[in-house]
Parts: sequence; structure tokens; C-alpha cells
Amino acid sequence: MQERLINKRNSGIDILRGISVIAVILLHINIRIPFSVTYIGSILPKMIYSFLFWSGYYGVCIFFVVSGFLITTTSLNKWATLSGVSLRGFYTMRFARIMPLLVVLLIVLSVLHLSDIADFVINPAKTSLARALFAALTFHINWLEMKVGYLPGSWDVLWTLSLEEIFYLFFPVFCIICRKEWHFVALLSVFLIIGPFARIVWFSENELGDHNNFAYMDAIALGCIAALVTKRITIKRHVLNSMSFIGWGLIILILIFRRAANQLYLIETGLNVTVLAIGTALVLIGMQKRFVEGKQISSKFSAAFRYLGRNSYEVYLTHMFIVLLFVNVFKSLELSGEWVWALYISILIASGVLGDLVARYFSNPLNSLLREKIKPQIVSNMQETIEIR
Repeated sequence: MQERLINKRNSGIDILRGISVIAVILLHINIRIPFSVTYIGSILPKMIYSFLFWSGYYGVCIFFVVSGFLITTTSLNKWATLSGVSLRGFYTMRFARIMPLLVVLLIVLSVLHLSDIADFVINPAKTSLARALFAALTFHINWLEMKVGYLPGSWDVLWTLSLEEIFYLFFPVFCIICRKEWHFVALLSVFLIIGPFARIVWFSENELGDHNNFAYMDAIALGCIAALVTKRITIKRHVLNSMSFIGWGLIILILIFRRAANQLYLIETGLNVTVLAIGTALVLIGMQKRFVEGKQISSKFSAAFRYLGRNSYEVYLTHMFIVLLFVNVFKSLELSGEWVWALYISILIASGVLGDLVARYFSNPLNSLLREKIKPQIVSNMQETIEIR
């Protein structure tokens, strides 16, 4: 099936990313100002409350699946086969997308730390600013936190980026080594076994043990496999609909019916993330198949999710500035009760606006500029069909 809608975004995937980043933001607000102090929050059933305000972890897991899916799809669109991936081209494109905002973020965080601004100062008893910067720039801040504990909020979010960047480091190497795509799938399948094991073993020994690099490789691997299935296999409409239905069912099981998931020993065995990743992968296959057929989701109801999903990278890296600022102002005004509604809504809106501004006036222009500069050397004439991340 030929790719269509060149240079247009898959709105379904943007919605999925928007839902995920909202889950992360709501978690970070709820940790500081619980929504349970509101009337509705106090009467919500536990499973609904957990779904709405304690799903940030699962939102991150969905991000991992989407990352694997998009990086594989984009590589196939650009180089036709995985074995044809250009190391230089791949790494340069990833650098152009990831590093500019990360570097600026680290500069801002360093200034705030050195200025002794509350909520941004790294505890010297844990580690130093230099050590944290080195970990962030070499993508092992997840291992640093496993060793010293949680860093300030705006630093802590970088643990997921560390995992993804290590994956990006090895992805093109694996593509080239595995001359055939089924070899690549076989290699990825190993991570389906390693992932749950790594989550359980490390977490049993360390509160942040599940931040290790192997813990979510099953989620990323399933995203990669889903991209290959979408690209290489023709699926009949009724089968595709069934896959999407099952996918959403698995997502709902893990996100909402957590008691049932626990009774099925999914959480105890670490398979909850794997099941969620399988569900997400099935949904992504359906979304992408419809996308290449020219079918987009454009309802007004989904507009907010699409808005946040388009700039999910920028929103994710910058939302803690909004969360910390608004929460501190809220506490200083000594507000409580139903005013918490205003706090939550304001933070969601402001996080989306900040992410959009950063993307529109910094990330996207600089990304395009860097790509244009290296285009004559490494970029083929084929246009990309999906915007990574």
C-alpha cells in the first residue's frame, strides 16, 4: 500500500500522545495538590480516580510504544528498508529534533539551580549539578536517579528521554546488522521477555529500579513490530477492526480495571506494561492503516488532545515549570476546595500553550534549519510522512 497524505500528521496518533501527556501532567499536579479535596474528587470511585490522576506512569509507557512505532515507520518511509538506514542520516536527524530543546532546558535548569530557586536546586547530598548535566547529556539520568534517588521535578522527567535516546543509539545499528526484517523482529522479540523480568527484578531491589534501560524495551519493541506489520502486511477491514477493538480493550483493562489486572497477576509479574503495550500497538496499526487511506480524526472533541499531542515532546519537557509555578502561587493564595478545579484546568491550558510556543518559535524552526543544512549530504529526496515524536 502506497503512503499518502505526504507531510500530514496522523491525528489519531496525536490524540494518543495528547492523552498520554495529559495523564503525566495530571499525575504531577495530583502529587502536589490532590484532586480528592474537591467534592467530585471525594466521591469518585477509586478506579476512576486512579485512571484520571494516577495514570502518568502508563502514559509514559504508551509514549514508548509510539516512539518505537514512529521511528520505525519514518525509517521505512525514508530508506525503504531497515537495512538501508543511514547511520549518519539517522543520528543527525535525531540530533536536530532532540538536542536543541534539551540543551536550552539544561541551561535554564542550571541557572535556576545556581540562583537557588526553590524546587530547582539539586540536593548536594545526592549529586552535583555537573554530574546531573553529564548524565542528562549522555542519556543515563535514569541510572543516576536509581543510584541517588529522585532529582527535582524538571530534571526527573528526563529519565524517559534517556531510555529513548539509548534506543535511538542502537536502533540503526540493529537495522544494519539484521540484514532481513524478520531477523530484526526476532531480535526485538527477545526484549518481550527481558522487559517484564527487568521491571520486576530491579524494582524489587530499588524504588526506582524500573527506570533501568531494559524495563521498557518490550514496549518500544512492540511499537517497532507494529510499524513493520502496518507497512508490510495487508490486513482485511474486519480483521483490522477486531485488532483495534482488542487493543482498546487491553488498554482499558490496564488503565481502568486495575483490580482485575492485579487479580490476573499482571502487575505482580510485570506483564501489565506488556499488555498495555500490546494494546497500544494494535491500536496504532489500525490508526496508521486508516491514515494511509486518507482517513483522519478531526472532531471538535479531540481537538485539545490533538493540540497537546502535536507538541508532546515540548509539553513533556517544559510542563513542570508550569506545574511548580502554579502550585506555588495556589498555595501562597491559600486557596483550597473547589478552587482546585481552576488550578488543574489552568495548568493543562498553560502547559499546552507553553509547549506550542516553544515548538512554534524554537524547536520546529531550529529543527528545520538543521535539517536543511545537512540535507544535501544525508537526506534523500523522499519526503517524510510522519513527524517523529
